Amino acid sequence: MDPRHSSSRPTPQQSHLRPPPHHRPLATTASSAPPASAPPRAPVTAHPTATISDSAVFQGPHRITIGSGSIIHPRARIYSHDGPVVIGDGCIISEKASVGIAPGSGASTRGQGRARNAASASASGYGEGGGGGELPIRISANVTIGPVATVHPGVQIHSAAVVDALAIVHRRVSIGAHAKICARCEVPTNTKVPEWAVVWGIGAGFGIRRKIKVVGKKAGPVALAAAAAAAAGGGSVQALEMTLEGRAAEDARMVGLHKEREVLVKYIASSGGGRRR
Repeated sequence: MDPRHSSSRPTPQQSHLRPPPHHRPLATTASSAPPASAPPRAPVTAHPTATISDSAVFQGPHRITIGSGSIIHPRARIYSHDGPVVIGDGCIISEKASVGIAPGSGASTRGQGRARNAASASASGYGEGGGGGELPIRISANVTIGPVATVHPGVQIHSAAVVDALAIVHRRVSIGAHAKICARCEVPTNTKVPEWAVVWGIGAGFGIRRKIKVVGKKAGPVALAAAAAAAAGGGSVQALEMTLEGRAAEDARMVGLHKEREVLVKYIASSGGGRRR
């Protein structure tokens, strides 16, 4: 082959596919979507002696009121999307507890539609109807909401009641004074829990009974003195003994609750996760 012919052939150049100068890469779905707006922070009115953790969440358009001496634990969530929330004096809202629910939350429908429970509660005389519209939450004085417990809109909890850990209280439930909702129990919608009652059960299970107001057959000295005075006046000694012993046990629990609040205030303040408002 003539070397002159071989050298005269043009050398093929490698071509790379490149976008034209006016072409711009497509943006990803996440970057093209408008940024989601953060939920509005609820207007909060708290007593100066209330202790509120900095990591507690307050959301919703309605006002949230917190009474004197109440404690809001870290990561507790209070939502006022369905109506105002009133928390009385000396209450404890424990860690990760939820008072109210966020819009579109799965908790809003969890456990609903369990007609058997609702029918059972109604047949037992504990059912109570409720209308639509605004659903405020009212929590009276000295109420304790346990860790990871959920209180739905429209719930009213009377004084000195306890909602234990992981319990769920559905919409329009009324809980009487000194009542207790045991751990992992789920109270159906429109249920009325009497005062001095204990509600127990896990998931679909549901039971209710009155608290026993006596700690033993032997009465204390205060109860015996009062019973003797009542007996002199023609009253029932046994009934008075039971009432006074039950009242003494509940008073002792309230004293323990007050001590617990004092310790919690010091603990939350020392950890730097909360302050008095």
